[in-house]
Amino acid sequence: MQGAAFAALGLPHRVVAVDVPPAELPAAIARFRSGEWAGGNVTIPHKRAVLALLDEVTDTAALLGAANTIINRDGRLVGDNTDAAGFSADLDTHAVDVRGAPVLVFGTGGSARAVAYALLQRGAAEVRLLGRNIPQGAQLARELHAVTGGRLINFAWTPTDVGDASHGCVLVVNCTPLGMTPDIHTTPWFQVVPFNSKPFVYDLVYNPAQTLLLRQALSHGLRGATGLGMLVQQGALAFQRWTGRAAPVNIMRAAAEAKLYA
Repeated sequence: MQGAAFAALGLPHRVVAVDVPPAELPAAIARFRSGEWAGGNVTIPHKRAVLALLDEVTDTAALLGAANTIINRDGRLVGDNTDAAGFSADLDTHAVDVRGAPVLVFGTGGSARAVAYALLQRGAAEVRLLGRNIPQGAQLARELHAVTGGRLINFAWTPTDVGDASHGCVLVVNCTPLGMTPDIHTTPWFQVVPFNSKPFVYDLVYNPAQTLLLRQALSHGLRGATGLGMLVQQGALAFQRWTGRAAPVNIMRAAAEAKLYA
């Protein structure tokens, strides 16, 4: 999708995928300083580790404790995080309003951190976290409360707690890999638990094109979406950071869809 964006704007850059084992991360980052790369994206498992190797990080990257975007400013490497803003931008495309309402988030890892942060920034009254790692969820709640002042509550991942935590929620977000190819028959939502409100269901998983969680939601007459929009929006924000140009979001989405679902 980034290559399609560069081509659409007549820019000469090209995008390459580089497989970097953890031990080789310092050497990979050092290559940026040579001027060979104007920027890059960082994915798991390097989003946290890369922070210590950069010259500067944005406030958002510091708050989230992770960087997914690197901008090379004449050899000075700046780390940014566009995940939270990309998620928020895609909620806008679906007209999802969380102001003053509770929301439910499955997961307590890095994606959940970015999503919960974005939701609190958008004025959610309460973020309810459901994860199998209760101590990690408690730590996430403490850290985000410290930087946002928002209200976060932890629930256990049981049918009873899913039913209780989802009560009154306007949005449910899956920040776990459940349902991702090849495990397409998994879902974070227990089949025995009814949707006791009418939330928008957002699944960060975008492969397959329609996850089991999304099918569950649609079968109950709910609106929902996969995380493809977030993927594109966070990529568009990275493109803007690198080039100073507005990204052709529709072209990027079409390229991503063609690659994933052709």
